Amino acid sequence: MTSFDLDRVMSRKFRFRHMELIADVHDCRSILKASRRMNLTQPAVTKAVKEMEATLNFSLFERTSRGLTPTVYGEILARHAKIVRAQLRHAAEELENFRVGYSGHVSVGTLLAASAQLLPEAVSFLKRERPGVAITVIDGTFDMLLPLLIVGDLDMVLGRLPEVQQNDGLLFEEFYKEPTCLVIRHGHPLARRRRLELGELVNQPWLLPLPGTMLRRQVDKAFLDAHLPLPTNVIESMSVLTNRVILRSSDCVGVMPYHVALDDVRHGLLNILPVTLHGIEGHVGAILRAPGDLPPAAAALMNRLREIGHAVSEAPPFAPQDCRGAAVICAPVRGRSRMRKPKALAVALATAAAVCPASGSPTTQTSISGTSGKARVG
Repeated sequence: MTSFDLDRVMSRKFRFRHMELIADVHDCRSILKASRRMNLTQPAVTKAVKEMEATLNFSLFERTSRGLTPTVYGEILARHAKIVRAQLRHAAEELENFRVGYSGHVSVGTLLAASAQLLPEAVSFLKRERPGVAITVIDGTFDMLLPLLIVGDLDMVLGRLPEVQQNDGLLFEEFYKEPTCLVIRHGHPLARRRRLELGELVNQPWLLPLPGTMLRRQVDKAFLDAHLPLPTNVIESMSVLTNRVILRSSDCVGVMPYHVALDDVRHGLLNILPVTLHGIEGHVGAILRAPGDLPPAAAALMNRLREIGHAVSEAPPFAPQDCRGAAVICAPVRGRSRMRKPKALAVALATAAAVCPASGSPTTQTSISGTSGKARVG
């Protein structure tokens, strides 16, 4: 019998039960013990072994007074039978882990507002609780990430929600409202000022979001509403890392969501200017494909995002007068986390409160996979 013939015979005649039987008989070295392990009668196990030997046309076990001893053929078949059994067990474990969300893959798109606190905290929590989940984070603009979400390359997009939500294939869930801050480096000549008007900053060098982004449109609107010309000495960038380096090493005035600026303010690297920005307030949340069903691992991440968003929304509102001479400790404006079908947002935003400087007091694509929790940036 050739190897080809043997393969055909085994694939037609043998079932997983036969492989399990060979593995158990090999381990037990006894028909009686193997039959008890498999909850079969002794004659049934004996008959099955003989039928397999007849099908293969060689002996798998030698019968001795001390039990069964596997032949060379028996050793080979038992080794592969155990591999098959282990692979099925691993498959069952992986399927169950995926079902309950302890493995799998989550792809998240993030805009600027979610990249500093909301998403990092949620990802860190998920990796501690479910180290087998692989997570891919892609940052970009709304126009770049939304098509990826629609076609299924992303499970969700996090960040500043659009003012008008007209896509019937998407769901928008708001977590909290976040003010926008004007920031400068520590030691900037304007850092000593306790009062400033937006008009005094027109001729300053600016670091602004890209044209067409929601935040840039709101910044431009703030100047126009104040009957001021738009800044002309401008650097335009959406790179968080680049922006932070430019702000620390130049006299540029930057525009940042509150939580994006907060960490650098606490460490004495940036100051927040005491300038009132009317109407610049972001609705931070998640965008999902309708009807909002997520794989288990992505659903676990979403639940953690809701918890973090709820905690932020319940924090005390801004109190700029309490921030002088210390690191900023103010929290965003209150908001509610809720799921709703896409429709135009009722744009009735409260005037964003001004925040004061900290007086210098210290206080891309990323993939995280497997169980190591290591990040790859590229």
